[in-house]
Amino acid sequence: MRILIISHMYPNSMKPLSGIFVQKQAEALARQGLAISLIAPVPYAPLCLRHSARWGGYRLIPPKTTHAGFTVYHPRVVELPRNLLFEYAPQFYAAPINPLVLAEAAKGIDLIHAHVAHPDGAVAVKLGQRLGVPVVVTIHGQDFAYTLQRSKACAASVRHTLKMAARVILVSEKLKTQYDVAAWADDLAKYRVIYNGVNLADVAHAADSAGAEAGVSPAQPRVILSVGFLRPPKGHAVVLQALANLVGEFPTLLYRIVGDGEERARLEQLAQTLGVQEHVEFLGSLPHAQAMQAMSKCEIFALPSWHEAFGVVYLEAMAHAKPIIGTLGEGIAEILARADVGIAVPPRDPQALTRALRQMLQAPAEAKAQGVRGCELVQREFTWEYNASRTIETYREVLGDLKGEQRGTSLGS
Repeated sequence: MRILIISHMYPNSMKPLSGIFVQKQAEALARQGLAISLIAPVPYAPLCLRHSARWGGYRLIPPKTTHAGFTVYHPRVVELPRNLLFEYAPQFYAAPINPLVLAEAAKGIDLIHAHVAHPDGAVAVKLGQRLGVPVVVTIHGQDFAYTLQRSKACAASVRHTLKMAARVILVSEKLKTQYDVAAWADDLAKYRVIYNGVNLADVAHAADSAGAEAGVSPAQPRVILSVGFLRPPKGHAVVLQALANLVGEFPTLLYRIVGDGEERARLEQLAQTLGVQEHVEFLGSLPHAQAMQAMSKCEIFALPSWHEAFGVVYLEAMAHAKPIIGTLGEGIAEILARADVGIAVPPRDPQALTRALRQMLQAPAEAKAQGVRGCELVQREFTWEYNASRTIETYREVLGDLKGEQRGTSLGS
């Protein structure tokens, strides 16, 4: 089976952690014997921006690389600041992507898999129609949480793309229920919920890991960890407010933050204002392996994020046997509702988060047991191998449907 993947979220040297879930899934599909090729567009950066910290590095990304045995193409596409003219992104993407897809089609491809409906999926379904190749689209949350609400044109693009796709994969049940897919989807029968996964080989084993027992030692820091881009919806400010409520009771409490972004200066100032700056470490953006090392050394993983379809980072924390704190109504809450592996709190609620953290800090043995249950759950149901097997089942359904249609057409003629 030859699969062409299209995803502008695929990681690159400018954004090494962006869309890492697309990369991990592609690797797992390749390990299971599929022939994968991947088109990962990057912004076009003219020569005049070669010294720009934000744009210049894109010029250094090679147009074609090889990763894990498959080819990755990086065509240059027009992207405007602040997503201006985002409704026209499929047209901007089509010109550089189309020749690459046609070249791959000449080698023979069975199916196109696009990640997000707009713009990647919109380009994919047009090419699929042109080539007679079925298209699967995965929705990670951005299309529903952002693109549907951006403009009428963007919403129309998302809905048309999902109508034309042979199958639509959602990364959580939340995406089906919260955004009322049943009210506007053309055919709910073609929707599949397939959770993201983790690569168990990425789990770090730190010799000095600060497990739940570490809380017993009065000198040992009791580490709360967040990993994620520093943006308001990630909830780092909520953790800082909860931290201020707890440091008097737990004087060795330490909040480590892995990630960088627009919120960093404001969060640093908030820590100063709350008087907890000595209890906070901003570690910045780390390579994935180092982020996993930091995760292995924490006692509690807390990311009270909203607008989160289903963050892989929660699964990574569970794989490290850490109890997790997520947010009610978000993708991870589905797991917390059926498995006692952590606590879900209301969004933007420092007091609720304070209570959840206090509960774990006061009962470290139970918190550790939650972490162990989480690790066992991930090993059973949330690996990339499991994700890939479910995804391959979906591909086979689509290709089986196509063969059935072709037989029907042949008999009808």
